[in-house]
Amino acid sequence: MTPLAIAVALTLTVAAQVSHASIHGLKQLQVDFTDASDATNKATWSEPDKLTISAAGLGRDGDVASSRDGWIQTRPLALGLSWRPPYAVSVRVEIHPSPTEFAQNSGQKSTPYGGDVYVRYSPDLKHWSSWQVLQSAEPQSRDEKKDRGRLFSGTIRVPYSERGEYNALLREYSKLDVPWKSDEEAAVRWLLQSKRDFFSKHLPFIGYMEFRFECGFYGDQRIRSFKADVSYGMSGLHSAPKDKNAYKERDSSPWRFKTNEEAEAEQPPERDK
Repeated sequence: MTPLAIAVALTLTVAAQVSHASIHGLKQLQVDFTDASDATNKATWSEPDKLTISAAGLGRDGDVASSRDGWIQTRPLALGLSWRPPYAVSVRVEIHPSPTEFAQNSGQKSTPYGGDVYVRYSPDLKHWSSWQVLQSAEPQSRDEKKDRGRLFSGTIRVPYSERGEYNALLREYSKLDVPWKSDEEAAVRWLLQSKRDFFSKHLPFIGYMEFRFECGFYGDQRIRSFKADVSYGMSGLHSAPKDKNAYKERDSSPWRFKTNEEAEAEQPPERDK
């Protein structure tokens, strides 16, 4: 079995048809707002005709004392493994630069509010949780203390009650004669054949995440960069696939299932002959 290609440490002990593992993952999203190509590929923002990209970052020119409310939203970040998504993640966001003090027309000095960061998650890129706010954080590493930006952190967890029916369906799927009883991607396709609206009622795991930053954009104060670190741990207890080569492709890819209205009439999972 090959090592995980997404910074995941996976140690397997195979006993009969069951593998025991500890799966830990770290995903990072970085957006450079001084690079128009990188920024537009990884994020969208409000009023792109008024909030523009320059060598200094994303923002607006004009009176330093005037503010325009706006937002930045990242494109979805896939998490976990293609065969098993997490249901709890820890998040840390760093945005540069910090707000700069300016002089109001009255001569009084003021420093803009640093803004708020929200996150939401989805199992299929169609059905999303509500936005959840992250808390402001203090610098921890030497780099954060040396070049302090706007810091936010938090833990996002799916309630256990939200996973109850999903876990029961996974157990039902594992009783079928299929190539890999623990392949949650295949299990999701199977359950949607009979419960097409399942994800409109339940969001049982975190397959994808999006970030949204809201703040007042002051004249000549532009956002240079956005960085999010997402870490998670998952139980690795699973039944080994009948074909051990299945690990080669599946351990190198994060969660990839997407709800496609036209594709949900797929055939049942292929059974071994």
